[in-house]
Amino acid sequence: MTTFVRSQEIEQDLGPSGRFALRVTSPDVELHATDKTTARVRVQFELRADTDAEADELFERVRFHVRQADGVLEVTEPKHGSSGIGSIVRMFGTGSAKIEATLLAEVPAGTDITFDGVSADVTATGFTGTQEFRTVSGDLVLHPVGGDLRVRGVSSDVSLRGDAPLKLEMNTVSGDVSAFAPRFDELRLITVSGDVELEGLLAPGPQHRVETVSGDLLLATGGGLTLEVRGLSTDASVALPHRSEGSRDRRRFVVGGGEANLLFSSMSGDVVVNGPRRGSGGFAPLPPLPALPPLPPLPPLPPLGATPPTPPRPPRRQLSEAEQLEVLQALERGEIDVEEATARLAGEPSNA
Repeated sequence: MTTFVRSQEIEQDLGPSGRFALRVTSPDVELHATDKTTARVRVQFELRADTDAEADELFERVRFHVRQADGVLEVTEPKHGSSGIGSIVRMFGTGSAKIEATLLAEVPAGTDITFDGVSADVTATGFTGTQEFRTVSGDLVLHPVGGDLRVRGVSSDVSLRGDAPLKLEMNTVSGDVSAFAPRFDELRLITVSGDVELEGLLAPGPQHRVETVSGDLLLATGGGLTLEVRGLSTDASVALPHRSEGSRDRRRFVVGGGEANLLFSSMSGDVVVNGPRRGSGGFAPLPPLPALPPLPPLPPLPPLGATPPTPPRPPRRQLSEAEQLEVLQALERGEIDVEEATARLAGEPSNA
C-alpha cells in the first residue's frame, strides 16, 4: 500500500473585517493572521491506497465543502450520513485505505472567526477580531491574540497569550486553562474541574467572574483588586499587601486601591493571588495601603441566657448519579451558577 498526497486550495477576499468559519472533526488546524485581505486555505490529505486511481477517488469524496459570499468564507469537513461531521478515517477507512488530513489557513487579522471541532488540535496566531472556538477534546493554543474571545470546551486544555487587551469568555468541563494578557477588559470563566491560571491586569468597571466546582485559580496581577471569594470549602491565599474582611463562606480581599472587581465562586477549589511573574509586564505598581485606625475596645458580653432548642432540619434528598450529571451539565451550559449547583447537589430546594 502506498501513501499519496493530495491538496485542496481555497481563496476568498474577505476585506479587512470579514467572516471565516471552519468546521472539522480531527484534522490538526493552524490559523495564521495576515495583513492582506485575502484568506487562503490549504487542506493536505495523506491517502493510503493501493493505486493512484483509488487515491483520486478517495480525494474527490473527502474534499471539504466550501461556501463563499461577499466577505464570507465557510469551510466544512464533509458529513457522513446523518452523524454530522465525522472522522475522515472512520468515514472512508473501509478495507485497508486510510486518510489523514491537516489544514493551514491564512486569514486577515481582523476577521471574525468561528471554529467548531471535535478532537482537532488548533493553533491560532495574531488575530484581533471576534473569535469563537468550540471543541470537545481538541487542545487550543492561541498566541498572540487580542480582541473579543469566546471558548467552549469539554476536556480541552487552553493556552492563551494576548499581546493586546482581551475580552474573554470561557466555559470548560475538565480542561485546564492558562491565559496571559496585558489587560482583561472583561473576564467570565466557568469550569467544573479544570484549573485556571491567569496573569494580567483586570480592568476596573465590570465585575470579572471565575466559577469552578473543584478547579483552583492562580491569579497573578499587579493592579488594585477587590477579590470576593465564595465557598465553604475554598481556601484563599493573597500574597500581595491587602486588607480582608467577611466570614468563612464570603470573604473579601482588597489589594491596593481595589479598583478592579473579581468574584471567585467555587465548591471546593482554592484561589491564590500573587504579583506578576513576567517582569513588570506594563503593570502599574501597587499604591501603598493606608494605615488602618486602631480598633475600639470590645464592649463586655451580656450574661448567657437559656438558648432555645434548634428545630430539627428536614433530611436532604440524595441525588442519583443521573441527577448529579444533569446539574453539572446545566452548570456547563451556563444555565445556573456555582452557588445554585452547590445547593442542588446538596439536595436543597432550587432557587431557579
